[in-house]
Amino acid sequence: MISVPMWILTGVIAVCARAVMSPYQKRLLADASESEVLFVRDTVALGLFLPVVGWTAIKYGFSGTPRSAVAMVLTGALNVIGAFMIFAALSREDASVVIPLTSLSPVITSLVEPLLRDTAITPLVIAGAVLSACGAAVVNSKQNTIQSILYGSDTTAVALAVSVNFVFGVTSTLDGIATASINPLYVSSIIVLFVGIGSAGRLWRAGAVHEPSQRRQLLALYKGDKGILGILQFGGLAATLFTFGAAPSATQASILFRASIILVSL
Repeated sequence: MISVPMWILTGVIAVCARAVMSPYQKRLLADASESEVLFVRDTVALGLFLPVVGWTAIKYGFSGTPRSAVAMVLTGALNVIGAFMIFAALSREDASVVIPLTSLSPVITSLVEPLLRDTAITPLVIAGAVLSACGAAVVNSKQNTIQSILYGSDTTAVALAVSVNFVFGVTSTLDGIATASINPLYVSSIIVLFVGIGSAGRLWRAGAVHEPSQRRQLLALYKGDKGILGILQFGGLAATLFTFGAAPSATQASILFRASIILVSL
């Protein structure tokens, strides 16, 4: 009987949640702004995390090294920074240009992880990171070529998209450090908290909560969504962090996510 490692099973669950969440989120965007949809997603997810984390803390307590605690806070902050960089790039250029350029994070993780963790990354794993990144870029590039992206696209958007790889390459390593001694549920909740604060800030800047009509529209979005997007965010993020905690290395977890996304896209 074939025994599948737990980190692969949780990784597949995370990818499946993302695969369902992406088209569902796009459907909601047909009747609402991006800042409204993300705010609804993150507040519902945070509402789900709070009781689960509270129950976990009461039953099992909290344990973790100071290094893991610092990594947990840093990965929350860097996730927000990375998200804002992607939003800024997408505001200047089409997603078919931006998304392929953000596919290189597994390569960055394979280079950063040996520096921050006592983890040996073999040449075979590095090769896998490169291949998974290239595959994800090809699948997401659609009609664009490297030449058209580099020479026919907004320079600032390209620079932001490429820079995001360094941010998320580091966050993957930090996720592995944090979940090495801290329950992945705690790490997930911190990430959702930081991202939720970022979503609330975007919503406030967009002025979507200043007028009664806008608040009614936001309430209608909550009712129409029925919490589905937040549930997918909750399940997908929790599975992602459990994967980073159980995988032999953060690089291998990143490769799994990229490779699975390619299969889902195909």
